[in-house]
Amino acid sequence: MLDIAGCIVTIDAIGCQKEIVNLISQKDGDYIIALKKNQKNLYESVELLFKEPISKRNNGFNASDYSTRELGHGRYIYVII
Repeated sequence: MLDIAGCIVTIDAIGCQKEIVNLISQKDGDYIIALKKNQKNLYESVELLFKEPISKRNNGFNASDYSTRELGHGRYIYVII
């Protein structure tokens, strides 16, 4: 029902379902979702994807900005643009 083409949709952990992400993609939207450690395989894959750029503080990687912030209770936010 929403026209989300070209928009960025943000969803917290409760809305992080494969069906929801597929619908956003089908409507030409982009998304940012929360990822929790209870999604072991996916979490490990994403962690590996970001591990090298984070350890090198983005040196040698094509990005305009990098930041890490602890949100509490073992939750971190990593932003690489």
